[in-house]
Amino acid sequence: MTALPQPAPISGQRIISVCVDDFGQHEGINRAALDLAGRHRVSAVSCLVDGPAWPSGARALQAFAGRVEAGLHLNFTEDFGQGACHALPGLIARAYGHLLDHVQIRAAIQRQFERFEQVMGRLPDFVDGHQHVHQLPVIRDQLVAVMKQRYGSARPWLRSTLPPAACRKSGLPSPAVRKGRLIGWLGAKALRALARRQGYPQNNHLVGVYGFGLSEADYLQTMKAWLDCVSDGDVLMCHPSLPWTGVDPLQDARNQEYRALRSETFSVLLENARLEVGPLRDSGHRGEDSET
Repeated sequence: MTALPQPAPISGQRIISVCVDDFGQHEGINRAALDLAGRHRVSAVSCLVDGPAWPSGARALQAFAGRVEAGLHLNFTEDFGQGACHALPGLIARAYGHLLDHVQIRAAIQRQFERFEQVMGRLPDFVDGHQHVHQLPVIRDQLVAVMKQRYGSARPWLRSTLPPAACRKSGLPSPAVRKGRLIGWLGAKALRALARRQGYPQNNHLVGVYGFGLSEADYLQTMKAWLDCVSDGDVLMCHPSLPWTGVDPLQDARNQEYRALRSETFSVLLENARLEVGPLRDSGHRGEDSET
């Protein structure tokens, strides 16, 4: 990787939420998330509450209450034995064909909120979706209905998958741009309209989308492009893990992400972009820009 310049003097610093997805899936992910939280490299953790490592991870995550936001990573595609799961292409087709069973979807959402609350003792700070399923038709409507029923006037924020328009000209690799736009196209605008009608805050944009096939150096270069195009109130999603002996098709990419996020290079990139890692609630702008 080309040598990076030294950090520039910081003025007008902005907040970006760096969120670890898949917490609870296995111990390698849990250990990486907790380590990065302790290093102030991440500010949010999104939790797969049906994952086998969720109960033990949740207890450790409670130590970061108030500093790291904990959210529900709503799951309909990863089968941990809980049922009601679909392969992602089939789920998308059934959602857009309005073939999903509303009662079954609502029950699965209720159960996942209950599992989060049972261990954490509170409602989640935010909700997003494993493979972004929270924004799909039927699921998004049932999700908001369940939150209104369970939490009343409390308003966890909902992850928007809209990519920043500026990323198209930031040097971001074309495959990452296309994948980010495709994910947003699958429901981001509809979810934003629903969230605004019902009074739920959102992040402005989402970055961190790529194909998981990059080298560590290329991932850091892509990271620079993401940080160069984000604004206050955006979310950078990531999927780090420490080495783990179980089966995980993304293990190599996860290990690289962990090393990149704890590196000095990441610190320099943040400083040069005048960004600070922090909870989304500390940012000044949320859900205000509908560009795709």
